[in-house]
Amino acid sequence: MRKGKDIIGKPVIAYDSGEKVDNVIDLIFDQNDNRLLGFLVKEGGLFGGAKVLPLYLVKAIGVDAIIIPDREAIAPSKNYADMHNILHNNNILNGTRIMTTDGRNLGKLIDFYFDETSGIIEGYETSGGLFADAYSGRSFVPAPKTLKIGRDVAFVPVETVALMEEQVGGLKAAMQTAGSKIQETAQVAGTKIQETAQIAGTKIQETAQIAGTKLQETAQVTGEKLQSAGQTANSRLTDAIVDRSAQKQFVVGKVAQQTVIDSDANLFAKAGTVINESMADTAERLGILDRLYKSAGGNLTEPLSERFNGAVAGLTVEQAQGRRAQTAVYTPEGYIIAAQGQIVTPQAIDRAKVTHRESELLSAVGLSTPAAAQSRAGALVATTGERLQSSTSAASERINESAANMWDRVKETASELQGRSAHALEEKRIKGALGRPTTRVILDRNDGIILNVGELIGHNAIETARTAGVLDILLDSVYTEAPHLSIDELRAPEKGRAALS
Repeated sequence: MRKGKDIIGKPVIAYDSGEKVDNVIDLIFDQNDNRLLGFLVKEGGLFGGAKVLPLYLVKAIGVDAIIIPDREAIAPSKNYADMHNILHNNNILNGTRIMTTDGRNLGKLIDFYFDETSGIIEGYETSGGLFADAYSGRSFVPAPKTLKIGRDVAFVPVETVALMEEQVGGLKAAMQTAGSKIQETAQVAGTKIQETAQIAGTKIQETAQIAGTKLQETAQVTGEKLQSAGQTANSRLTDAIVDRSAQKQFVVGKVAQQTVIDSDANLFAKAGTVINESMADTAERLGILDRLYKSAGGNLTEPLSERFNGAVAGLTVEQAQGRRAQTAVYTPEGYIIAAQGQIVTPQAIDRAKVTHRESELLSAVGLSTPAAAQSRAGALVATTGERLQSSTSAASERINESAANMWDRVKETASELQGRSAHALEEKRIKGALGRPTTRVILDRNDGIILNVGELIGHNAIETARTAGVLDILLDSVYTEAPHLSIDELRAPEKGRAALS
């Protein structure tokens, strides 16, 4: 979703010419359908009517600009009756007070969040009110299906309040209830349950320590094996952990800390040499980019650790559900996963998974990755604790069984992370390549063209390259940089001259 005020002031760029057409002045909101219809780009005056841009004609909403197919996408408001009527009636939502139908004040409306494809409003940002944040004074009101907007007040259903309250109490209550039951049972059963709980806790702690130790050992063993396995295996493993484009981006501008020798034992770069882009390209062509990457201070332990944390975040991100986001979570493209003050919903969690922002979402609700894992383990312990009431012996056996199962699960998870296959890494690279352009021509074994330079990678191209045995070449040729073009860069270098015949 997008935030309304983030759009105001953005330049509107025509895709066919690269020309700046106008700027967004305001947003046109249909209060009856609770939907964003489009954007006002020129206000009406004595010498002309207002001009608007319908949302459905927008090609893309980016961080720095709105892209439209051509200048014709912007037209007089009279061409669109729905938007023209809204502008004519001068509907103003800013400052409207939002209240529940039973009279509870949720604050004054100052902005709204909308789906950039459908225009449907997903929520409102309000100032003050029942759930205002103590620091910012803002809150997030989820948009209900039924919204009655009056002249001064907009009414929402009573159920909206429940959607604005944090739901972490359910887990906390379960933990507290389980703790009480364990304590009561321990008084009856003696020391066995206490000892069992301590053993279970110790095993969990030992498991975490072993998992961390094994991860470090794996990185160390990997480094040792690379030296004896030869340059080919060394390069492939480095490429599997750190993408080549990321290696090149890392080394440019860095100083070589060690002398780099090519595969023919020739000097490639002396220690103390500043690495430039040309050297990085040459190193990639010679197959020694990994050597240059390590000489510049690159390592494999940090990327492995990031992947481990990312994998754990992916398994535990559900712990964010029901908690309030203290800060907004954005993608690099400016898309909002969760707004500040929003209670995290399953939809927000799905957005975080799709955009690989699980760690950021956990952080926004005040959970670190280890804390989320501990919370999940706590929920398992809470479930186990509820079963202890039936009998002392049964409770002890079940806790032991739960601890054993948890031990097995952690071992399986650690084994899975350590034994990540080449197929899984390939699939991840494929997902990252889809929809991106290529930086080179991709040919099959008969020199037939699969993709030209700049063409977007699709599923058909992936399968064709796989069949032709050139999938590795295709995946190594993905353009991963995000273009940042100013208006001046999009203009022609000099004015043209008309040709008269």
